[in-house]
Amino acid sequence: MTPMRVRIRGIRNLYVLNVYRAGSGTVIAARRVSRKPFAPLAAGDAVRAARKTLRVTAVAVRVETKENAVEHILDVFTSPAVRKRTTPAAVAANVVPMPAGDDSVVAQFLRYHVLVRRFDGDPDAWLAQLDPGDGDGGDVRFVRWIRSRLRQDPALMTSIRAMVDATPFWRAAEA
Repeated sequence: MTPMRVRIRGIRNLYVLNVYRAGSGTVIAARRVSRKPFAPLAAGDAVRAARKTLRVTAVAVRVETKENAVEHILDVFTSPAVRKRTTPAAVAANVVPMPAGDDSVVAQFLRYHVLVRRFDGDPDAWLAQLDPGDGDGGDVRFVRWIRSRLRQDPALMTSIRAMVDATPFWRAAEA
């Protein structure tokens, strides 16, 4: 005799999460079903449903028994989430704000030429001559940046001089 295999369908547990639309106790914004329990929610938590962030106002738990499943239903009632407005951080009194500057390639190219031709590659001399309150401050930003780069790599000035010498920009202006 061959043993008979019988598949017995037992009662299974399902976990259902109903997130109700903000301010409504009847319209469901999102419904999720799982075989594992959901993380516990409490009033004040934030949840995402229907592409919106909602604030939990109340949570109700109920259990419904169906023919082959037990549903553990978690009803989450929400309100619109209020975004926290952030204020800019206070700046210390000894911090000087960096000027905005000009990031165009042409402006950077001309600044390299000025650094080499007028100030002989000395960014400190150029910085001493600049007035921080004058203009948009792009030169101040460039000089501070190139000064820090030269401190890290002193051989950088050699490649900057080679680039400036290879460009006939100043020779055409002098003629």
